[in-house]
Amino acid sequence: MAGPVDKTAIDWSRLDKKKFFVVGAGLFSGLTTMLYPLSVIKTRQMALEGSQSGLRGAYLTARGVVAHDGVRGLYKGFGTVIGGMFPARMVYLSTLEMSKSVTNSLLHRFDLGDTAAVGAASFVGGAMASLSSQLIVVPIDVVAQRLMIMGGGPPPGGDPSARAAAAAEAAARHHTSGLALARSIVAAEGVRGLYRGFGASLAMFVPNSAIWWGSYGVWQQVLWHQVDRLRGHHWHSEGEILAVQGAAGILTGCTSAFLTNPLDVVKTRLQTAGAEGAAATAAAVAAAPAAQGAQAMAAAAAAGGGSGAAGAAAGVAAGAAARPTWRQVASHLLQTEGAAGFFRGVAPRMASSSIWGTTMVCSYEWLKRLCARPADDDAA
Repeated sequence: MAGPVDKTAIDWSRLDKKKFFVVGAGLFSGLTTMLYPLSVIKTRQMALEGSQSGLRGAYLTARGVVAHDGVRGLYKGFGTVIGGMFPARMVYLSTLEMSKSVTNSLLHRFDLGDTAAVGAASFVGGAMASLSSQLIVVPIDVVAQRLMIMGGGPPPGGDPSARAAAAAEAAARHHTSGLALARSIVAAEGVRGLYRGFGASLAMFVPNSAIWWGSYGVWQQVLWHQVDRLRGHHWHSEGEILAVQGAAGILTGCTSAFLTNPLDVVKTRLQTAGAEGAAATAAAVAAAPAAQGAQAMAAAAAAGGGSGAAGAAAGVAAGAAARPTWRQVASHLLQTEGAAGFFRGVAPRMASSSIWGTTMVCSYEWLKRLCARPADDDAA
């Protein structure tokens, strides 16, 4: 089953685990910092009523956030994400490598070609990695995404009531922290409020991760076969390795982002439902007067109780009153926006996934080579 990709692959058993985790923590924290603004833009496009789709919508969304909150607006919820993603990322990467290793061992019993074997092992590894990390990821997502849609100016094309709501919300929640918002969610909805959209998250991230890693394994094999056919040998320079892994990352990012975007739109709307400015997601939510939330927030601020935590609690309480389901969100989206609604935010998501895929894969593969123990150590 040996092939050109196997010559650059490093199995979990060969990694120096301590070095892998320490260096990996710094590496992926840096990547998250660089690419975080794309997540904010994507989330606001998906969740806010009146946001335009496509590349122009992404540009208008980013411009609105920067004009209203400055560049720091593109990092709303960043503290929550960067603080919680380290354990999640380490659980994810450990499970990914162990699952791939176990699956590869099992597949040796079958007469599979290189591409099928690598794709299958990577698919299983990606699914298991996402499944194992969701208990940590979902609460971080719920809090961070609600912070992302706070303020940032009214959504492009919004009506006067939406603008009033955005202004009142910004005044009441300007200093809301992730911890304060999490406490407000728990107070209003219990701990399960932090796991809103958990099923949707599993339905989105598990197949997304499986498709991502499975596609990466297949794209990498396909590209290596093409390189070897043109070059006539199986020895690869460091430059060739980086080029192939980078190209595979771009192709993989576009593939997985496009195929799973509908699931991400529904998940994002489920997790942000009830937050001021968020798109209506069920008949009960849509029927609620749009101005009530803004008036309540403005009144709380005028009474001196408009601190970030108090404003967050008001918004969370409103969200708890009408909790939409996966089916309601999808049905409402289809009725109001048609099939195109399921591809809101697909442009920044594909860009983010491709950039992230390229940088993450190249960095991750480099990290594995850096942390690989000599073969003699395994024998010992």
